[in-house]
Amino acid sequence: MDLVIEQMPRKPRGWVIFIEQHKGGLTLALSAVVYAIAWAITIFSPWRTAGGLLLSIGEAALVGGLCDYIALKMIFEQRWYLPNSGVLPRNRQRLIDGISSTIETQWLTPKMIEDKLRRMKLVEGLGRYLENVSLESVIDSTHLAAICESIARYLESPQLLGFLQARLEASAPRSIRVANALGIITYDKLSQRIGREMRELILGLPTNDDLIRALEERLHSIGEELQQRVSPTRAAADRIMDTLVEHAVTATRGQIALMVKENLESLSNEEIRRQIESRTRTHLDWIRVNGGIFGALFGALFGLLNYAVAHQAALIALTRHF
Repeated sequence: MDLVIEQMPRKPRGWVIFIEQHKGGLTLALSAVVYAIAWAITIFSPWRTAGGLLLSIGEAALVGGLCDYIALKMIFEQRWYLPNSGVLPRNRQRLIDGISSTIETQWLTPKMIEDKLRRMKLVEGLGRYLENVSLESVIDSTHLAAICESIARYLESPQLLGFLQARLEASAPRSIRVANALGIITYDKLSQRIGREMRELILGLPTNDDLIRALEERLHSIGEELQQRVSPTRAAADRIMDTLVEHAVTATRGQIALMVKENLESLSNEEIRRQIESRTRTHLDWIRVNGGIFGALFGALFGLLNYAVAHQAALIALTRHF
């Protein structure tokens, strides 16, 4: 137990999380502190050369951080004092159209959906499910009774009785033909009797444990056949699934982009800004951090260059001395 506890990853401490979430602001604050200290050194100490170099570093870091801060503000917020600010709000419709188009044409194309559905081996998955399925887990007794009643009403329809009578007339055994010829039983009455018995059987299904067990066994058998690569049931199921996938993919053309577009258009400018900013602000803050760091490096470089220009005679003489 102790070993397991020791191997668990440690959560970052609170101050680490704070720095991560506010790294841009902390970098800017550090630049301001360095800038203030440099001014103090330049004014109140004899180390004016070092103070001047530090002042150049702090000034450049502060300017770089402030400029990047304003640039990020211009992306997400629209302010009257920032010309052309509010890049996201001003380009709302273009952004929505671009996102929806990119999702359907590059990220989630109908071809990608079709390929993914085919790789999922849906028929085999259905077979594994049917192999151990029970009717009770699929449908409760109330819905099963309602379905059986609906089927039973169809078994009383003239269309089905006419179909049964036509099949009897076409393929009835000789004994039935003789009985019909003698008037003992007619095809019409026989078809009605078959329909009535089928109706009673269907209506009694929800309470007929033997029939339910027989149906479940048949479903289990179908599940096993669907998992066999060579079987008539598997071949028929593959053809049906290919047709369904093709139809579904064809039907979704244009619908993905439309759905994304409708969902985005239902959001206000503030909601879109908040959603994008909440997911990118932490990463975009690295722009402010890098602005401060590179500003400090460039400040140090220019400070050294300025010092070299101001003291070029002394530096040349020092070089000649060596």
